[in-house]
Order: sequence, then structure tokens, then C-alpha cells
Amino acid sequence: MELAKAVDIPPFDKLKLALIGTEKSGKSRLAVTGRKPILVCDFDQRRESIAGTPGVYIATFRDRGHPYQPEAFGELLDLLTKLETNLDLLKCGFDVLEGTILKTIVLDSISTLAQAAMSYALYTTKEIRREINIGGKITVQIPKSYDAWGAEMSMVTGVLFRVLALPIDVIITLHETAEESPDSSNESPKFTGRIDVFPVRYKRLLKYFNELWRVSRDTGTVPKVIIAPDWKFTTATCLDLDGVETPNIEAMIAKHISRHKGDIIVSNKK
Repeated sequence: MELAKAVDIPPFDKLKLALIGTEKSGKSRLAVTGRKPILVCDFDQRRESIAGTPGVYIATFRDRGHPYQPEAFGELLDLLTKLETNLDLLKCGFDVLEGTILKTIVLDSISTLAQAAMSYALYTTKEIRREINIGGKITVQIPKSYDAWGAEMSMVTGVLFRVLALPIDVIITLHETAEESPDSSNESPKFTGRIDVFPVRYKRLLKYFNELWRVSRDTGTVPKVIIAPDWKFTTATCLDLDGVETPNIEAMIAKHISRHKGDIIVSNKK
């Protein structure tokens, strides 16, 4: 439990940012413009998309598939345990010339992290899974009950709470999808024209983030970061930024700080 007076809490002390956008919209590239050093927990197998970025370290997690035990989710938990003890990347096993104290962690992406959590839950808990043999050569495990989805959500939320407790910036990426209207069905899909999080159940995670930005890019153009809410999607921010920003998180943080120099000193004097 932490006790504090609201007047002593600055509106911005660390970044808690959720980025939403379509595939290839530039979410990963935007995430690594944060305050460095940055550690990207790559579940999407796309580390090449951020290759060559100075000050960025990448931990790629993958499972080998049935019949091998899923390892990706457990490896993430092991890494978090190390970071909770020491934020020095050198002591966490990264090949760096000298100790590097982590400033930002990125979970890329939440939907694929969730798949790793589900795979681990199904493999270790037979009560919540069904097994289907395909062609006598491939066996797949699928959820048998809502308990499986509950386990997945609980595991992902647990990881998120541990990451948010670290004294560093936290960035997650989420995929977007078209919002379905209430009378939509598989046979006759209908849409509202608005944007939603995919999968929709992970929309409930957004409440843990002060910053919710949407990344959008037209074909062949530089991505734009949408800060102000519009009719398509309700964004959120505690920072003093413009409605649309260029994709550079460090520059955006610097803009906010420059606009609010002395705010923390004034609030502490009250």
C-alpha cells in the first residue's frame, strides 16, 4: 500500500502508455522512440522492424508448439523477477559493454502475449482444454470452458501489474479492429464505424493506463499519433500535447515538460 497526498503527485512522473493501431501502422517503431535504454519484450516475432535502433534491447519469446511444453510465458516471468531485483540490463543477462539501467519496457503485443499465456494454461491444466488430432500428425489444444479465458486474462493482468509496479516507463501495443454494432452476427456482420481493441476483452486493460494513443498511417506516409479523442476512438492523455503529434515519444515528453516547468515545485509549496 502506498499513501500520498494528491497535491504532491505530479500529473506525469512516468509514462503509462497503451498504443492502439492496425498491423504495420508503426506502433513498434513509435514505442522505441521512448526514453532509453528500452527493453522490448517481443512476442510478435518482429524484431527486424526495430533493428538498428540505438539504446534498444530486445527479448524475443516464442513457443515451439505441441508436443513441447510452452516456455515463452514462463521466460517472461523469469525476466520480470530479475528486473524486480535489479534494473541493470547487464545483470539481467544482456550482452552490453557496461551496466545499463532500464528506463522503458515495452510489451509488444498484448494479443500475442495473451496467446502465450493461453498456451501455457492449456498445456499445464487438462481440465480447461480439449485436444484435437489432425491427420494423425498434429495435435492442437483448444479451450474447453470459460475457465480457460479467465485463466488467460488473469495471467496477462498479473504480468501487467508487475510491469506497472516497476519504476520505469511502460508501453504496451494493442491491435485495433472495427467495432461491431449490437445487432451484428457472424452471418450478417454490421459495424458502427468506430474503432475497438482486438480482442475486445482486452479493452478492460486500458483503465490501467493514463495515456491511450492511436497510431494511424495512410499508405506510404509517416505515421501520425492521434492524441485528441474523435468520433472513431476515445483516446486519453495526462500530458499537455497537441491533438496530433509526430511519432517521437521523447520529443512529446519534452514538449509536455517544457510547457509545465515548475508545476511540481508549485504544488509542493501548497
